[in-house]
Amino acid sequence: MKPSPFWVVVPMLGLLACSRQAPEPVAAAPSGSSPAITAPAAADDYPAVLQAAGTEPFWGVRVSGAALDYTTPDTRQNPQHLQGTREMRDGRLLVHGGEGQGAFRLTIQRASCSDGMSDLAHPYTAQFVLGAETFKGCARDPAVPVQAP
Repeated sequence: MKPSPFWVVVPMLGLLACSRQAPEPVAAAPSGSSPAITAPAAADDYPAVLQAAGTEPFWGVRVSGAALDYTTPDTRQNPQHLQGTREMRDGRLLVHGGEGQGAFRLTIQRASCSDGMSDLAHPYTAQFVLGAETFKGCARDPAVPVQAP
């Protein structure tokens, strides 16, 4: 006895019914509301040139691409030049390199910052690690005037 086409087609239809379906499109957020998730910042979301600085102790770092010039009040005329790698990680800009006591890492994050000495608001926070020392401060694009809060 030859099986009827009906008995061959019915199991195939059952398998098709169990197959994955395309996900439904996500509805757009209502106007006036912000999305719950924001995309991480891209490397070009940060200016190529940044100035970071902090107080107590006073320090400064000028960032140009993946190169840093580190100064203190005593070394302002002769900055320490550091060459590293520039990358994005979790929405933060990192410039890092070196080894051992010469290892460094500058982390810039988009967040309002006050240097504690002036009434100026900076658009970024900064943390600079050089060897065993860690410095905290603020950063900004030197081409953009600093705003009073």
